[in-house]
Amino acid sequence: MLARFTPRSRRETRATVLENLLRSGGAFRPTIARETNLTEASVSRILTELRNENLIQETRQSAPYPGGPTALVTLSNNVALAGIELSNSRLSFGIGDPSGALNYVERLPASPHLDQGEFERLFAESVRTMRDWSAHRGTVIRQAALSIPGYGRAAGNPIYPWDMDRLRNFLADTLDGVPVALTNSVIAQAAFHRYSNTTKYPVSGDHLFLFVGHGVAGVIVDESAPVDAFSAVEIGHMVIERDGLPCRCGHKGCVEAYTSLRAIAKIIGVADSAVLSRGDSFIETLVLDQGVHDTLRERLFTLGLGLGNALNLHPLSSVVISGWPSLMPEEDRKAITEGLNDSLLGGFDESRLALSFIAPSIGNDPRAALYYAAYCFVRGGGLDAKADPRAALEEIA
Repeated sequence: MLARFTPRSRRETRATVLENLLRSGGAFRPTIARETNLTEASVSRILTELRNENLIQETRQSAPYPGGPTALVTLSNNVALAGIELSNSRLSFGIGDPSGALNYVERLPASPHLDQGEFERLFAESVRTMRDWSAHRGTVIRQAALSIPGYGRAAGNPIYPWDMDRLRNFLADTLDGVPVALTNSVIAQAAFHRYSNTTKYPVSGDHLFLFVGHGVAGVIVDESAPVDAFSAVEIGHMVIERDGLPCRCGHKGCVEAYTSLRAIAKIIGVADSAVLSRGDSFIETLVLDQGVHDTLRERLFTLGLGLGNALNLHPLSSVVISGWPSLMPEEDRKAITEGLNDSLLGGFDESRLALSFIAPSIGNDPRAALYYAAYCFVRGGGLDAKADPRAALEEIA
């Protein structure tokens, strides 16, 4: 969280204020000063600068207390951002603003075994369409973000084993001057939940954010560091059963092979593509017999085993889980704690480990990437990107 830092440069000071507005969804000047550790005079100067650049807007609201401020400061909805996601067996493009509103969306089917050449073809065609839409409306995209499953591992991506130098050069050439941030899909999901303001984020301290979708990955959230210092953990590719179910990474017996959305779709008898169309309420629309519930509980137990093993390597006192497990009844979710109890050093203890659940963003791609683009834009202080798009392209692990 940038507000914890003592900003020194103009870029850092602007970034601190803009990130506060992104996180809060809007605030009064005294609140901004208090939460950013800046003087009200400094905040006033920065807001004047940002307003002149059309990066913020102020609207009159009722005073929060007698004699209090009445001008609510929010990020401007005139800032255009692009979010691009390769996930859920499709490649999705969207243009929106920092509030998360999508004004343009295109989704294309994409094989889970998509090779780099086919990705480049789909991407280039969609960028042309997106540029035509933007040009027709006079929209200038200030920041783009692309999220890819498995991205950021030093040993290479086990899901899409592409040439990363080639990918970076391709993106720079194809987007032609638009700064783009590359990131792991789970980091984009974390950005969505922490900045979307659709639901109250359940924790405020350091924690593990775990997303269970088509993949199973976590992000170690350090509240004293910015988003790009998050550490992604591919829990899904932890092997828990020798010669077990095949995983898309090429191994057998991975956590993902048992607990991913694809694996669960087979159990509940609904295609994963149909799950996406039903959205976050898909569990509620199903009538599941006891046998299916028992099988799902076994899979949640397996998830708990993998999570406990991960916490043995990097102990944390709080975990936030999003994805299909958060949509299950509370009684079924207890299987996760049973798995934790069997794997976590010392066993599961509520006084040492707090579990929270938050509804996922199923079928809403590319909204997660859009929020990550918003974060990257404010982190840069809302200043113009470097002229060289290859220098502007950021690699976020």
